[in-house]
Amino acid sequence: MIHFEYSLPLDLRGLTADNSAMEKQVLNPEGGLEAAAKLPSAIQPQFTSEEAEWGAFEKNKRAPFVGMEECWESQWQQFLKTLQPLHPGEGKSKMSEASPWEDPKVFLASFEEVAQACQWPREEWVACLLPALSGEAEEAFQKVEIGERDNYGKVKAAILKGEATKMEAQRQRFRQFCCQEVEDPRRVQRQLQELCCQWLKPQRRSKEQILELLILEQFLASLPPKLQSWVQVRRPETCSQAVVLVEDFLRNQQDAKSGSYQRKRPWRL
Repeated sequence: MIHFEYSLPLDLRGLTADNSAMEKQVLNPEGGLEAAAKLPSAIQPQFTSEEAEWGAFEKNKRAPFVGMEECWESQWQQFLKTLQPLHPGEGKSKMSEASPWEDPKVFLASFEEVAQACQWPREEWVACLLPALSGEAEEAFQKVEIGERDNYGKVKAAILKGEATKMEAQRQRFRQFCCQEVEDPRRVQRQLQELCCQWLKPQRRSKEQILELLILEQFLASLPPKLQSWVQVRRPETCSQAVVLVEDFLRNQQDAKSGSYQRKRPWRL
């Protein structure tokens, strides 16, 4: 039985590390139990002692995977039930302490792995994802053109763009915070701490990830305004990505100047 509990979307950060390997392990079971054992523990199929016998497995390598798609499907439906309100009319789900959309990128990566394991046709991915949409993710979906709402790539891009916009707003609120009069410095400190945590989210980001965000912020701030805007529109997530974008911008700018010069003064033999 595969234990597909609420923690799945928030705990499967390892899934995105090697999607191709994951796909081979789940969708192509020729690797047998050894391959299955390499799956993240949260989604490893739990075989019975009989199924685990290597001799029996050799007789029918696919035996442990028979009905696996149905099992994934069943567990996905169970997960969706945890998102439903306890009673009709209630606005909170059973999982009120945390939302699977706290980190949209991680949740969508987990969803894609489930979709691949279930072998859902890609054109049906949005329909399968819809029941799990809530909050800002649902708002982002509503902003997608009606004719493109069945396009998973478009929906995913809209959700991630909304998350990036939200994160930038949180950063600006922290950086632009000020008070005219300091009557209660402790309250000011608490407000700053709250705003900073909303932006950097130390509860789910590592020290290295937070450091990366701070370096990225300062790198962007050091750029000329025009170049800074050009890079920000492309939403780099790391300083390395921002550096590559700047290099591309400068290269294109140099190529444009070179082309303009050659048009004005063509080479002559």
